[in-house]
Amino acid sequence: MKTKKWLFSLTALILLFGVVLAGCGGSGGGEGNATGNPKGGYTIGVMLYNYTDIQGQQIKAYSSYLEKNFNVKFNFATVGSSEEDHITGLENLLASGVDAVISGYDTALEQSVSLAEEAGVYYAVALGETDENVTSDYFVGGIKQFGENPEELGAKYAEQAYASGVKHIGVTSFPEFAFTDAPAIIKGFTDKMKELDTKGEVTVYPTEFHSFAPDNAADAVTKIISDHPEVDAIFGLGSGMDFVYPAILNSTKPDIRLLALGYNDSTEAGLENGKIVMAGTNNYGEILANSFAQIYDRLNGKTYPDRKPNGYVNYVTFTTPAEIQDFKNYVIPEDKSKGAVTAEELKEVMLSYNDSATWESLQKLTNRTLDEIKAARN
Repeated sequence: MKTKKWLFSLTALILLFGVVLAGCGGSGGGEGNATGNPKGGYTIGVMLYNYTDIQGQQIKAYSSYLEKNFNVKFNFATVGSSEEDHITGLENLLASGVDAVISGYDTALEQSVSLAEEAGVYYAVALGETDENVTSDYFVGGIKQFGENPEELGAKYAEQAYASGVKHIGVTSFPEFAFTDAPAIIKGFTDKMKELDTKGEVTVYPTEFHSFAPDNAADAVTKIISDHPEVDAIFGLGSGMDFVYPAILNSTKPDIRLLALGYNDSTEAGLENGKIVMAGTNNYGEILANSFAQIYDRLNGKTYPDRKPNGYVNYVTFTTPAEIQDFKNYVIPEDKSKGAVTAEELKEVMLSYNDSATWESLQKLTNRTLDEIKAARN
């Protein structure tokens, strides 16, 4: 009899223990689990080429801010540009037990999504639009980093170029296969210039493409000068500030003016002395906020009913030193609670915290211009 009572008590204890475990919540896919998974929080892997440039530094800084305001930790991986290096980096992150991965790039996209799906891990691309034909329940999608329509950005640069009075414009860019938005930006630039230049005084020369090596960008600048000695401006789409600007300054025509996709510490001085007509850069806070919000909701079993494969964020541009100061104060401040997207603003457009949130409301928040962000902080 004592043996039966002991067995009954043990069985009851096991059943009770199972009920208690069930009450603690399920996997990251559970509905509405906005306080994190049973392990004490989610881990999101991030894959970038480096964390030493402004892009990497700011993505890391905003990730730290998110860690303080959400039940999440970030695991940063440095990956090479080849497909092999990308997959190796992804496999290492998956083996480490991450719950989701934010890749900067769409490198080996189908294979990456397949590996993530096999591991039950969500996957998103932060720095580019992705192929809408690549689908999976675990694929969150990509982000158009130059706004909803990249041609509009090209047109914006053309307007500034025309207003500055330059007449003979060269164009440099990373190859189209590596910079898929380049053709649209260039088309927007040339189309708008034709519209503005009613007298036919402005010439835009064919694009010179270069690799990701500074020396190759310098070769592209040299070729433009050699082929078109009258050139007085260059629209540098491929690391315009880091690659093209030094190449111009070290060329036989250092007075060529620059329109750049890019930003670094020399941008402000270049705008002030007139050597730079216009520059621009990604809004890193908006980019990461967009990817993170969708991944965090997915981990909590939430998906926007109105979602689309690719989100979009505003690309910040500068034409004056004052705008650079605003950028430093309102987009990349040290205190991210005063930056582009605050945690409180983000939660308002996340289903984990607001049942009426929509995908479109997230895009509206992460597509604010510099002036709109500044107004929100003042």
